[in-house]
Amino acid sequence: MNKDEQWVLEQREVALAYLQKHGVDHLGVGDWPAFHVSPYVAVWAVQSKASPGQIGWWVISGDCPTDYISGAGLTNPRLAMQAFARQWNSMSSHMKQGNNPPDIRIGTDQNRMELGELLEKRAAALSVMVADRDLWEGILDVQDLPNQGVQRDADSAGAPDA
Repeated sequence: MNKDEQWVLEQREVALAYLQKHGVDHLGVGDWPAFHVSPYVAVWAVQSKASPGQIGWWVISGDCPTDYISGAGLTNPRLAMQAFARQWNSMSSHMKQGNNPPDIRIGTDQNRMELGELLEKRAAALSVMVADRDLWEGILDVQDLPNQGVQRDADSAGAPDA
């Protein structure tokens, strides 16, 4: 087993443990991530228990916070990464002001601002990956990428926004 395969196996265990910790009832996580750049990020499709055969959630792990998000409307890992980046940007703006994001408690009063800065950097890194068409070749039909809801915002200096 090479380093990439070992890292993927470890990240799958991280994703499964995270889902269990948060009480997400599902039918399984793929044996291989829907997208990954080892050793930085892995995005996992999670099968819905309510709608077998459908993606109920997406999980992200790696050199970033492990997190999950509803799969509703997120038909591929690229859209899921974009959704994580947006969510983390929103959360980081609260945290950098020393506040908790709505309905979530992250960090302590002493480290929340620092964690907000880190979260903002991870969100920016995800946005760069989302915008990099070369990363998605062989994973998604690159011809279809402009129609996948990933657009550029003139104010974002090249970061995707939709």
